Amino acid sequence: MLILGLDGGGSKTAALLADDQGQVLGWSQVGGSNYHVLGLEGAYAAVKQAVKGALQGRSPDASCFSMAAADTPLDFQKLTQKLSELQLPGIFTLRNDVMGIFRAGSRFPYGVGIVCGTGFNAGGISRSGKEIRFPALGGFTGDYGGGGDIAMSGIGAAFRAWDGRGEPTLLQDAVLRAFNAPDFPTLAEYWADRKVTYEHVRHLAPLIFEISTQGDEVATRIIREQGVELATSAVAMLRKLELIDVDCDVVLGGSLFWGKGDLLLKTVSELVGEKAPNAHVTRIDVPPVVGSVLLALESTGAVPSPDLKAILRQNLPPELQLQIPA
Repeated sequence: MLILGLDGGGSKTAALLADDQGQVLGWSQVGGSNYHVLGLEGAYAAVKQAVKGALQGRSPDASCFSMAAADTPLDFQKLTQKLSELQLPGIFTLRNDVMGIFRAGSRFPYGVGIVCGTGFNAGGISRSGKEIRFPALGGFTGDYGGGGDIAMSGIGAAFRAWDGRGEPTLLQDAVLRAFNAPDFPTLAEYWADRKVTYEHVRHLAPLIFEISTQGDEVATRIIREQGVELATSAVAMLRKLELIDVDCDVVLGGSLFWGKGDLLLKTVSELVGEKAPNAHVTRIDVPPVVGSVLLALESTGAVPSPDLKAILRQNLPPELQLQIPA
C-alpha cells in the first residue's frame, strides 16, 4: 500500500511517499503553502510541486495533507475544492497542521498536539475518533502564544523598564542592540515608520529565551507565562476529548519548544501533570510529515505497527530529518 503524507506550513512544505512497512519511496520539500499568506493559487502551486516530487508518477492508495491555515470550515471548503484539482486516487483527508504534529509524536491514535512556533494552535483526537481544535485566530479567539507574542512581550517589557512603568531588565539593552537602535524614542520611530515590522519582531523570540537563562526575572516571567498558557490549553483539550484521566500523549511541536533552557518545557510538563497525571508530555521527535503519513494510513482502517514510526525515521533522507537546534 502506498501512503502519501504532506505537511504544509508557513515556510516550507514537505511531502513523503512511503509504503505501509515504512520504506520511503519518494519525498520533496519546497516553500511554504499557507494560503492565508500566499492565496489559494500560491499555496496550491507549492503543494502541487511537492506532491509531484514525492510521487514521481506513482499513485497513492491514501493521502493526508496537514496544512497551516486549515482552521475554519470555510478554510476546509476552499482548500478541499482547490486540492481536488490534484486528482489524487484513493482516500484523501485534509487536516490542520497541528494534527500532523500530534500524530508524529503520539504513541496512540488519540491524544493532544500543541504547536507553538510563529503562532499557536492546539488540537487532538479522542478515543472514539472525534477531532477537536481551537480556532487559533490570535487574540480575537483568546489565544496567546508563539514567537510573535513572546517577542512583543519582551519588547514591551524593555520599553516599560526604560520609561519607568516596569522593573529593570536585561531586555532593555538587548532589545536596543537587536534592532541597532541608539535609544527607545528612536526605536519607537522605527516602529511608527514601519522600519521595524511584525516580521522583524517575531524573530526576536530566541533573545527572550536567552535572557531568561541569565536569571533575568522579567524574561523568566514571560517564558513561564507562555508555559502556563500552553499547559492550560493542553488540559482544556484533554478535558474536551475526555482524556483527562487516560494514558495518552501531549505532543509539543514548533520552534519555541527548542528555545534555550528548559523552563518552557518544564512548566508545561509540571502543570499538565498536576491536572492529568496519566498524560505524558513529550516533544516531537520526527518531522510532522511522518504524522501525516500515519494519519493517511489510519484513514484506510489499517493499524500502524508499533515500530512503524521508528522505521520511517530511520529511512528519512537527511533533508527531512527534524532539525533540532543545538
